[in-house]
Amino acid sequence: MSQTLQGRMAVKARQIKPGQAYATDVKAGHYLQITDVQGKQVADFVAFTPDRSEHLSVAATRSGAGSIMLQTGTKLLSNRRTPLFEIVEDTVGRHDMLFAACDPKRYADDFGLEGHANCREALAGALAEHGVEDHQLPDPVNWFMNVAIRQRGELEIREPLSERNDYVLLLALTDTLVGISACPQDQTATNGFKPTDILVRVYR
Repeated sequence: MSQTLQGRMAVKARQIKPGQAYATDVKAGHYLQITDVQGKQVADFVAFTPDRSEHLSVAATRSGAGSIMLQTGTKLLSNRRTPLFEIVEDTVGRHDMLFAACDPKRYADDFGLEGHANCREALAGALAEHGVEDHQLPDPVNWFMNVAIRQRGELEIREPLSERNDYVLLLALTDTLVGISACPQDQTATNGFKPTDILVRVYR
């Protein structure tokens, strides 16, 4: 149970099924909680400023933190290095900022699958009604994704360490628009070969 959220009221909530996404505004000072409902499930996450001139940048976030690892206290930065969120609670401690969102070409070229549900199209669809076009989507933060870097720099996808009801809690440092998808990747260990739901709540 989150100590930070005691006495706070959830003003928005959405359970997202694999291959779907949710977009919503988050006000400065509000908290965004992303929960892995069953465990071993990745949530792709992007964010934008209200005028859409800035977006969450994993490159700026890595640079600002001096690390490829996200941890409590890390600030998520925009492409202009504006702090958008701060991680205030994290029950897992293992996430990814290296992999792009899965997309149709990934499934077609690597797995021979046409028309497979994917994070990019899900995020683009959810954000379209907020004025964000597909080409504006930045690389995501992949909450709960477990990626190892091997000796020669190869990236190895492993099953997430997250268990049932593990979560990250983010404090919004400015007004933002966020997009969150429940990754439908079932061809690799990304989601333990069995994609499940992600629960999103916003607290004031």
